[in-house]
Amino acid sequence: MSRALLEFLNGGNQGLFRSLLDTLGADPNIVWYPSANDDFRPLLFLSPQYAKIYPSSEQKDVFPDIFLFTDYFPWRNPPFLDNPLIYKDNRTKVIIKEMELLPNLPLPLDPDILHFPNPVPVAYGKVIYFLVEVESILLGALKYPVLYVFNENEAFCSKILLQYNARITHVIRKRYGSGWGGGYANGLWLLGILKKLRATDFLFENIPDRLGRGDEAALRLYPNLWGAPPRLIEFRKVYKSELIWCKVE
Repeated sequence: MSRALLEFLNGGNQGLFRSLLDTLGADPNIVWYPSANDDFRPLLFLSPQYAKIYPSSEQKDVFPDIFLFTDYFPWRNPPFLDNPLIYKDNRTKVIIKEMELLPNLPLPLDPDILHFPNPVPVAYGKVIYFLVEVESILLGALKYPVLYVFNENEAFCSKILLQYNARITHVIRKRYGSGWGGGYANGLWLLGILKKLRATDFLFENIPDRLGRGDEAALRLYPNLWGAPPRLIEFRKVYKSELIWCKVE
C-alpha cells in the first residue's frame, strides 16, 4: 500500500518527513512523475484550485496528498538542492520551504536504458523530502510535500513501487528521455503498469506509437513491468499545461 512505500523511503528517520507521515492516513494519494527533472508544475495542475478553473467533464477529481518525483539527473547536481527558489516569473513563484535528506536508495543504472550511467551522476541514490510552496496569481497559495528519488524510473518502479504494492493515483508522462533526457526509453512501458499501480489518472503530453529501445530493455530486465494497456478516457485537456488528463479503466 501507499503507506508502506512511504515508510520504507523514510527509513528510521524521525525528522520532518516522519512528522508529515504522522498526519497522513493509511493509504494517501500519491502522484508519480518519472523523469520530472526540475518541472514542479504538476503541483499547480493537480490542485483543487486548478480543477475549479478547468472543471472535469467526468466524475469527481482525485487530488494528491503527496508527489513522488524520480529522475537520475545525469548531467549536473540538481539546482534546487542548492537554491530554494525553484521557479519565478511575474505570475508564479515556486520555493522550497523545508528539505530533509532521507536514506539513500542505490538502485541499478542500466546502460541499455540510460545514455549516461557512468560516471555515476552526482545525485544518484539520494532520496529527499521537500515541502514546496507555490504562490500563484491565478491559483493563490499552495503547499505540497514532494519526495524526490534520484534514480532510474524503470528500476524504481520494478524494485520499489511494485514490490511494495504501492497504490499510485496519478502517473505523469511528459519529459521522458527517448534520446533527449538522458535515456533510451520513451516511457510507453508505463501503460502496462497503470493497472498494477491501481492508478485512477494518467496525464500525458503524447503517447508514442512504439516502444523505444530503452523500453524494450526495461521489459527484458524487469518482467514485472509487463502488463496490458488499460482503457484511457479523456476528461480534461488544457492547452496551457500541454497535458491530457485521462481516467484509467
